[in-house]
Amino acid sequence: MAKILRGPVGSRLGSTTTVKEHELGTIAFADDGGEVVYCISSGAVSQYALCGINEDFDVYMMTTALAAQSDRLGFPQIAFAAGEYGWVYTRGSNIKVRTKASAVADAQLWTTASAGVVDDATAAGALKLDGMVLVAAASTAANGAAGIEVKASWPAIRET
Repeated sequence: MAKILRGPVGSRLGSTTTVKEHELGTIAFADDGGEVVYCISSGAVSQYALCGINEDFDVYMMTTALAAQSDRLGFPQIAFAAGEYGWVYTRGSNIKVRTKASAVADAQLWTTASAGVVDDATAAGALKLDGMVLVAAASTAANGAAGIEVKASWPAIRET
């Protein structure tokens, strides 16, 4: 796992805590080139889930229904229990995201009704995810759940 290159001393990307160690919203840069933000989880968050982050830096697994309350997108590379603090990737190229089965590389991605999961196929009401693309295809449901590498450069939800 990557380490903090620029940011608060003592920061650990690979773990969560029940005690707040930094100010929420603190931004740091990882040695793999990624950007991370310090958040608290409002509920359980799966490893590699696509997450929404609101103005209070509360992180939660994204669904199409939750898109409107999200100020930014994030990609936790570790699981969070409810109320835990930790670092969430907001951009980079050495990160993973959960996908539906058979999502293909280099295609437009969309929100889904499944918490924390993206897909390359649109469904009724799904919203476009700009600024992110899968590096490889998710050939099976198990592969998608295990996380597929994504390149994320200023990812955002297009609501129109």
